[in-house]
Amino acid sequence: MKVMLIRIAVIAGAVALWQMASGRFIDAYFISSPSAIVADLKLGFSDGQLLSDVGTTMTEAALGLLLGMLLGSIVGLVFAFMPLLDKVMEPIIGAANAVPRPALAPLFVLWFGLGMTSKVLVALSLVFFVAFYNAYQGVKSIDQDVINSIRVMKARRVQTLRFVVLPAVFSWVFAAFKLSVGYSLVGAIIGEFVGATSGLGYQLAQAQGLLNTDRVFSIVVLTGVVATVILFAAGRVEKAVLKWRPEAAVA
Repeated sequence: MKVMLIRIAVIAGAVALWQMASGRFIDAYFISSPSAIVADLKLGFSDGQLLSDVGTTMTEAALGLLLGMLLGSIVGLVFAFMPLLDKVMEPIIGAANAVPRPALAPLFVLWFGLGMTSKVLVALSLVFFVAFYNAYQGVKSIDQDVINSIRVMKARRVQTLRFVVLPAVFSWVFAAFKLSVGYSLVGAIIGEFVGATSGLGYQLAQAQGLLNTDRVFSIVVLTGVVATVILFAAGRVEKAVLKWRPEAAVA
């Protein structure tokens, strides 16, 4: 409770200072104000346009997040259990990860059009490697003595996977999930920014073209709020799923 009160006080103080500085010390044309952002959000939601755009972006980001997490985790597990494949593909995966995925957005739009598919693929490309490396490292971090002990007890491969591997990997996958929430939103918005007919990225591109600073800041704030809500929900799910995990001792 104390931490929450301090957090609220810090945020309220920052917003108050921002409101006081905007128009006085900072030109409101370049830096909007909290009151202007609230007014713009009310206007955008009143006609239903922003609500529709939020739904579009959320759908694209959710699909990219789920597909990226699923594919990345599966491929990471496969690589971790197949040393030969891991050695052969390691430089290729590293090179693919080094490619700036936002730079692929124009190609995805060119190949798959202005619809949802291109935005989902941009989001997926950002999430995939986070999930891949976390799942891969989750398996590699398992103590070999634990594996040997359960093998001595004549556990089958399925039992080893269920009772040792998956519990160890879950923590890493959830860490990747919370990190990937922001990446999926960024990917969807970048794809919309490059080419789209709806979505928050489309609104952002329109506002930028019209030099509408209030709308630009509104989209940024709205994206932050949406990401915060999703992260909070992810944290609650993590606590429920990993409630068996003992709390770390604090010195």
